[in-house]
Amino acid sequence: MPVAPGEVMLRTNMDYDSVKAAGSALGTGAAIVMDETTCMVRVLERISRFYMSESCGQCTPCREGTGWMNRLIKRILAGDAQREELDLLKNVADRIEGHTICALGDAAAWPVQSFLKHYRHEFEYMIDHGRRSILADPLGARAA
Repeated sequence: MPVAPGEVMLRTNMDYDSVKAAGSALGTGAAIVMDETTCMVRVLERISRFYMSESCGQCTPCREGTGWMNRLIKRILAGDAQREELDLLKNVADRIEGHTICALGDAAAWPVQSFLKHYRHEFEYMIDHGRRSILADPLGARAA
């Protein structure tokens, strides 16, 4: 499901309509709660790795797109990406969404789209400062 910032979710009832109005959905009913020390780039890499490994490979957008998104996020973490690649990352997610046989493609695209919408500054910080920013400052972009 799309990620929603904590300040939004703290004002939201945990029912279908309220969560949808907040820009996310209940999905399987699971919730991930993260505090201000969480590196959103690392979280998205882990989520994208899950979807890449779960893809059955039948649909080209999902088979190719989930792997491409995960590799790009890993490049961001390694300090090997450029800011312009964030637009490419979103573009790939947009092209996966709604173009697969099952819902896995949408489920893989939504976190990428929403993380970039709400936490793009963290991805930009990681690109600008590279991997050393995580190692030297575990708060990453939140300290900037």
